[in-house]
Amino acid sequence: MTDEQKMKIKIANEAAIKLQGYKVNDWLPILDLPQIRSIEEIKGRILVLTAMINIAFNAPINFIKAWLFKHNLDKYLSRSERQILAKENSELTDADLNPLRWSLESLWAFLWITKQIVDLIPEEPVGDNMAALVPNLQKNEGIEKIENISGIQEKDRLYQMLDYYYRLHWFCVNERLSNNKSSLNEGIIHERRKALEWVYNKNCGWDDMELST
Repeated sequence: MTDEQKMKIKIANEAAIKLQGYKVNDWLPILDLPQIRSIEEIKGRILVLTAMINIAFNAPINFIKAWLFKHNLDKYLSRSERQILAKENSELTDADLNPLRWSLESLWAFLWITKQIVDLIPEEPVGDNMAALVPNLQKNEGIEKIENISGIQEKDRLYQMLDYYYRLHWFCVNERLSNNKSSLNEGIIHERRKALEWVYNKNCGWDDMELST
């Protein structure tokens, strides 16, 4: 994708954001495009997030760890996820659990990335159909639902959505720093942008994503 094409996407996204009544920052640059990740890495991240999120809803850590290793998913674990899996449930703190709960929004973005849902609307939270799209670990389901995914969104569409959430993230941060009450949930925007950025940053780990605006 050329800089000219990226600039056209920037301009179109800014127009769409203004139409929603949000502010834009004309000085925000166009985004670079590092190497995109493989479908196998993306499916691995979906499955890891699915498993780890269950811990936030009281699933036994030993069960989650066993499920991940049974399906050879340990290679996709981040540093922080390995640290959580090394604990007992009783040792978990809010600092452990809150990011896991917010990861629901990242997972929802990954389901859009892999074309399991139609759109990724910033004003709408996770859909009620998420549970049907990922393995049900309480029923000890396997990984077939995700393994059967065969592709991801076209690169131009992925970039358009990433750029859109990048610019919305600036709006949310600016509203918070200005002590304004935003009509958008910054947490939702942050987590979805994280998923989109991760797909486009092959050499950056899940715990190390740069999400400044």
